[in-house]
Amino acid sequence: MSSFIIKKVVFSALFLLPFFVFSQTITLSTDSEIVQTDALFGFVLTAEGTFDSIEEPDFSGFTVENRSQSQSNSISIINGKFEKKSSITYSYALRAEKAGVFEIGPASLKAKGKTIKSNKVTITVTGQGSSSANRNASGNANTNQNPQTEEQNNDNYYEKRANSLMSPLSDWEKKTPDYFIRTIINPANDLYAGEPLTVSYYLFVKPNSISDVNFYKLPVFDNCWKDEKAETRLNFKRLSIDGRLYDYAPIKTYILIPDGTTNMVEGTQMIMDVIIGSFFSTRKVTISSVGVQVPLKPMPEKENHKNGVFGDFQVFSDKKSLTLDKDNMLGTLTFSIKGCGNFQDAEILLEDNPNLKIFSPEINSSVSVTPKGYCGTKTYKFMVKGLRRGETALKVRPFEFFSRDNGWQKPEITDIKVSVKDVSGVEEDENKTPEAHSFELLKELPANVKKYEISPLTEKTWFRIAVAIPFMMILVSFIIRIAKNLRTRHIGSQSAKMGKWRDKIRNSKDCTELLNNFYGALEELYSIRLKGERINALKQKYEGKIDDVTDFVRKIEQISYSGISGADISSLKDEALKLLDPRGFAK
Repeated sequence: MSSFIIKKVVFSALFLLPFFVFSQTITLSTDSEIVQTDALFGFVLTAEGTFDSIEEPDFSGFTVENRSQSQSNSISIINGKFEKKSSITYSYALRAEKAGVFEIGPASLKAKGKTIKSNKVTITVTGQGSSSANRNASGNANTNQNPQTEEQNNDNYYEKRANSLMSPLSDWEKKTPDYFIRTIINPANDLYAGEPLTVSYYLFVKPNSISDVNFYKLPVFDNCWKDEKAETRLNFKRLSIDGRLYDYAPIKTYILIPDGTTNMVEGTQMIMDVIIGSFFSTRKVTISSVGVQVPLKPMPEKENHKNGVFGDFQVFSDKKSLTLDKDNMLGTLTFSIKGCGNFQDAEILLEDNPNLKIFSPEINSSVSVTPKGYCGTKTYKFMVKGLRRGETALKVRPFEFFSRDNGWQKPEITDIKVSVKDVSGVEEDENKTPEAHSFELLKELPANVKKYEISPLTEKTWFRIAVAIPFMMILVSFIIRIAKNLRTRHIGSQSAKMGKWRDKIRNSKDCTELLNNFYGALEELYSIRLKGERINALKQKYEGKIDDVTDFVRKIEQISYSGISGADISSLKDEALKLLDPRGFAK
């Protein structure tokens, strides 16, 4: 009898549990309460519990640059007690429009006819925006004042930048100390107009805290030529800054070459979303880099070297002389520029020669970022044709460059001797009068000529069918053979991939490593991406075909959350391999 009563009490408690554990709350928060005009900052609305609708706050005075939403449900067991939580989070990237003190909120939610309001957040916006800094009170452009006010110079996101990977956190990075983008410029300062520089972006995060990233806005650079070196994947390393451990990885590197028209290279911010949390509970954090503003100084004595470029180069030619005759009507000349510097503006130009026709060159570059700078080789391949017989020469136009160590230099390029022995066609003679020739057209055939209508054999239907049949047989057999080869290769490739992941899973040391390997195997073998995805969206997408997989992932996460260390995961490894087996996997 007593056991029956206990069961009834337990059942009643479990039945009434959801009504007690859910309490509705809604809060507003920001990562910065004092911001600069035109600066980007994060704002978050978080609602927990069960509710019917949410009314977002009014963002008057701010521009909503980005808005994202994430939802999570979690079940935890603490001291033998079950606790279930449901929450929804709205993340905003806001930009201040004008200076002043603004109050955002409240937001509200409705639950069972009851309205619950959130707190209010006060934002203080200082300084003037870039769009209004250059205008006077009448609204006209002010050309006599500096585009940046003194307040901007003292508190400007352009200036809050670290000098190296090991530098302490800058003021900008301290706004989001757990996740931030660090911008490294090399050379850092004292740059000449036209000197190449690199701008590298690194992502810094708390160790083992993110599952994915998403670019929202890439930087835009002005007054320069740009080349991009993108990272194929995030390759994290670890270091310590200010006594805190961080995982960091390069995101993108830009090679910039100033165009020489201004004394400043400028770039906008990089903005990205960082996905945080486990498989069943994720949220987004929007972070941004500082802007880029690099002052430039003119090269010394530039007025005396108007066509000079920045760099340290050597120029080579593959020939010293060239002979054009009946066996070689066209000649080829190749010039190479080797060294480090502004390869974009470094070029080889040949002077015009009335005895030769010089075709536009074929240009190839093999240049990359090295410890010495932007270095490599640029080649020009010219085709030359003789127009008149005789001896002549090809001359290269003057080419100058400036380097920090050697100053202005002018490479010595000797003239290329060209001997034209034969030219294509008859040489033009201006004194020779062209002869006139007359022709009589035959308008119709004589009356006594017989005419026959003969259709070619290729127009006969039976001939076309006879030719098409063997061709179609060959084509079909060829397609079948290709299909078999592709299938054989696919099977072999899948077997190799399966063997690789089988070894990784068997060598997993703990639940976290096992789960990460399981995620990677699913994505590579079956193109199923689980990491960072919502469980309800996955079930709807695959129509319940991966329920065994999601149940297995939930089982590993529950073991991880329980805090049990050193548990035997051999059975979990066997279950993971069984789920990945292509013979039993339900695609």
